[in-house]
Amino acid sequence: MFGELRDAGVSVQRACALTGTSRATYYRRARPVGPRHGPWLPRTPPPGALSSAERDRVLAVLNSPAYADLAIPQVWARELDAGRYHSRVGSFG
Repeated sequence: MFGELRDAGVSVQRACALTGTSRATYYRRARPVGPRHGPWLPRTPPPGALSSAERDRVLAVLNSPAYADLAIPQVWARELDAGRYHSRVGSFG
């Protein structure tokens, strides 16, 4: 019915009113769009990211029994006070 009205030259607004169809529905069906998002692109690490070796050293320190009950900032402060730097950026990342 909607198509017949449009073929007869009736405006979209009027055809929608006569058939009880939403104009948004009409336009969605008139110009269907495929998926707008594709697969995620591979993410490059930021320039200041820790290397694998640095990350392993930091995790070993954080998981050590001496620091089992401490928060990361506390471990970081104690290691700096002791003069131990485990990464090139001076933090635990």
